[in-house]
Amino acid sequence: MTSLNTTAPTNFELFLLSFGSAIELITTFVGIPLSIANLVLVARTSVIHPNMKAILIFQSFFILLRGSCRFVICLFTFISGDESVQFFPALRKTYLIGIYTRNFVLHVLVVERILATLFVRTYEKQRGHLLFTIVWTPFALIISIYIAFSTSSQSDDNQPITNLITTAVQLVIGSTELGIFYQLCRYNSKLYQKMFQTIGSNNLSIRYQLSENIRVGKQLIPPLSLISISNTAPSSSAVNGIAQRNLISGKALIDNQTQPEDHFVMLKEAWEKGPMKCKNAISQK
Repeated sequence: MTSLNTTAPTNFELFLLSFGSAIELITTFVGIPLSIANLVLVARTSVIHPNMKAILIFQSFFILLRGSCRFVICLFTFISGDESVQFFPALRKTYLIGIYTRNFVLHVLVVERILATLFVRTYEKQRGHLLFTIVWTPFALIISIYIAFSTSSQSDDNQPITNLITTAVQLVIGSTELGIFYQLCRYNSKLYQKMFQTIGSNNLSIRYQLSENIRVGKQLIPPLSLISISNTAPSSSAVNGIAQRNLISGKALIDNQTQPEDHFVMLKEAWEKGPMKCKNAISQK
């Protein structure tokens, strides 16, 4: 087969790449002091429950870690003009750990809000709850580190399919969490309305915890919605990556020995194999 013709990037394309790299570099640089300020404010606050405070501090730290690693990557990319980060495997793994831990904390926050709803009568008074933090913190770290190392060591041939499956799972989990938060808000609102008839109007502790549950639930629904939508973004690149690979072996089709039109032949063959197998199975019966 003939090799594919390659064309050198134009000056305008190089300018766009440099401009995009500069914008990302500036954005990540500005994000670092903002992340530090957010971490300090969360650590100094005393108006939220210790469980939620520990969760937010944990998440804020890994947001800062992710942003710092991303800034270093963008800096070297801007200076060298090389989009690859294979020169810094340790930095890449740390960057991925920051991303996955930051995202995993959202699931922990869902559990914390469920506990706050189930134990609304005693949750505000029991300010310790150290067992909850002791359990979920190492669990979140272990899972995030495992996923980060698995992703960074995975071959390029399997990444598109893995990314597509991961995106689908994240979308299902995100939608489920949105439904849970919506139901929690409805439940807490109804309980707050019935509070004066069921447990009396003088129980300030329960009133405070209910109002906090309602307020936090309403505040978390918008970011959870945005996260669920953003999780669908990698699906387009994953589908494109799958479309450029052999459906059987997973090897890339776009190389020096394979033409893009060969993939349409493989798609046609794969499409025809399904009905033929069904037809043969029916005839054997």
